[in-house]
Amino acid sequence: MTTKTPHDDWVLLEAAKRSGWDAYTTQVLRETYCDGGSFRALCHMIAAYEEPPVERKVLCAREAAAQLYSGEREEAEFMRGHRDEYDQVWCGKRAIELWEEGFGK
Repeated sequence: MTTKTPHDDWVLLEAAKRSGWDAYTTQVLRETYCDGGSFRALCHMIAAYEEPPVERKVLCAREAAAQLYSGEREEAEFMRGHRDEYDQVWCGKRAIELWEEGFGK
């Protein structure tokens, strides 16, 4: 077994949430992971069988791009994230960020 923590903190945070922990820092979670035991096993299971959460902005951009191609083959590909590198998704995400930054006020 290795004492190296998972590359992404989302695994540690998800394991803590499923363990019913409500007060922790990522540093405490890293230390708990290094101690071994059931927390480490849970982290390994989450990392092996689940995908990291998708940023909400990306989900919104995917939906907007899918609506642009409504009824076409591309619609499903955008919804599944198979075209996240396309300009339509990038522009949608950037538009949300500009709005959050107060652009146009």
